[in-house]
Amino acid sequence: MTLLQLQYFRALARNLHYTRTAEELHVSQPSLSYAISGLEEELGVKLFEKKGRKTTLTSYGEQFLPYVDQAMASLDEGRAVLEKMTMNFSQTVRLGYFQSISASLIPSVVESFYENQENAPIRFSFSEGSTVQLMEGLRKGVLDMAFTLQAEDWAESVCVLRQPLYLAVPRGHHLAERNSVSFRDFAEEPLILLEKSSVLRNQMDHSFRQIGKVANQVFEVRECNAALQYVGLRFGLAVVPQVTYTDSDKVTFIPISENDREYVRTVYAVRNRNRILSPAAQKVWGHIAGQFGKK
Repeated sequence: MTLLQLQYFRALARNLHYTRTAEELHVSQPSLSYAISGLEEELGVKLFEKKGRKTTLTSYGEQFLPYVDQAMASLDEGRAVLEKMTMNFSQTVRLGYFQSISASLIPSVVESFYENQENAPIRFSFSEGSTVQLMEGLRKGVLDMAFTLQAEDWAESVCVLRQPLYLAVPRGHHLAERNSVSFRDFAEEPLILLEKSSVLRNQMDHSFRQIGKVANQVFEVRECNAALQYVGLRFGLAVVPQVTYTDSDKVTFIPISENDREYVRTVYAVRNRNRILSPAAQKVWGHIAGQFGKK
């Protein structure tokens, strides 16, 4: 039983005339007859009968018609609800990110998105936080999507960036003139580390374990710029991504290489696959995945 068959049945029950109904539906009369015959065969009863030139509903057809009317009315109501939802959906997209991409990736995403004039009515509401905070925002529906440093089973994730990490040292430090360093090169140096809840801290701890070492921690900080402030004050070294730092004359950034490979962290665009995105958010997600997604 198809929706088309029900539509044909309803129209014929109203007109009780095959030729007129076929013209109204913009189909041939044989197509209409075939659809009605198929419906009757599936139901196992005759819905219409001919008395001379007149077409009438059988008792089965009369009994079936109110249910078809009710079903079609429900479908029309559902379609109206969806149309209303589409009209009322917010044009604001709630996008989360972490601090170290605020001056690089975020402006690139926004600028390229607005290159399409059709996207002009869409606005962004930005939220900055740690990966843990961003993932929680996605879970609760506070955010539509976010750039994070991890992916989860409950989320749809797209790799958008592989961000190089650097060793930040004070100017004049004995490693400052190096073109690159490995973890063994600074394993004994005093280090300013991010909090244990951060993805970068977990990545660093793993890297130290791989060489059989434990980081020589001076103290912990919450974010990269705070770590760089202390590096500039010569309290220790720090592993950070490339970030905008106002006192850059006090700090040297050295690329980190492990096993002749650049030491990086992966940035993902993430959305909660269990929540429906608004049309505006779908446009933003499609743009990010299409323009910035990497294999």
